[in-house]
This record gives sequence, structure tokens and C-alpha cells, in this order.
Amino acid sequence: MGMKTTNNKNYQLKLIETIYNQIPAFTDVFTEETFYMTVICFVLTTIVLVFFISRFVTIKAVD
Repeated sequence: MGMKTTNNKNYQLKLIETIYNQIPAFTDVFTEETFYMTVICFVLTTIVLVFFISRFVTIKAVD
């Protein structure tokens, strides 16, 4: 049984390494400028969505 567990762990480590190597690093995706632009767009979009949702959704107290 010890050999099967070792092979299983080796397979899991190889699988994790393969998946890890397929995902780009943060610095590969963003430069400093694009990161700030993404954050600004996200914040502005969130504010606009909250504004529109506040117009159409009302919360009523349950009595």
C-alpha cells in the first residue's frame, strides 16, 4: 500500500505543477498602469450598479 500512496502523491504534485504552470502570473497579466485602470473601472462600475439597483430595489421591514 505504501507504493500506491507514493505514486498517488507524485501524480497529484505533477498535476498541481502542470496547472500552476498554465496559469499566468500576476505580473504577466498586469503592469502598474493596467492594474490601476482595472481597479478604477471596477470601482466605477460598482458605484454605477449600486446606484441603479438602489433605484429599483426597496427593502421593506417585516412586521
